[in-house]
Amino acid sequence: MDKESILKKAQNEEDEMMVQIRDKSIKYTYLVLVLSAAVFAFIRESNNQPIMDLCATVCFSVFAGRIYCFMKTKDKYNLIIAMITLIIAIFATIRFFMGH
Repeated sequence: MDKESILKKAQNEEDEMMVQIRDKSIKYTYLVLVLSAAVFAFIRESNNQPIMDLCATVCFSVFAGRIYCFMKTKDKYNLIIAMITLIIAIFATIRFFMGH
């Protein structure tokens, strides 16, 4: 192996590491988003305040991530999850505007 091929191989390995780091960061972003929304929803529900905006926010966020994954991978699982979360997000948004 010459210098160029070794360098190229090392750069590809670094790129794979960055992809894994990005994927894990997105996973933690989703986890914290959902958990924090659940805590705030519980507190707001305890105070008789509407919680549908939190539900819509989380669902729109998950929809965006899943539809992006579907567009890049064409994995139908991502499309199904995207459509489910979009429907829930629209429902929650309508309920929020109705005052629930």
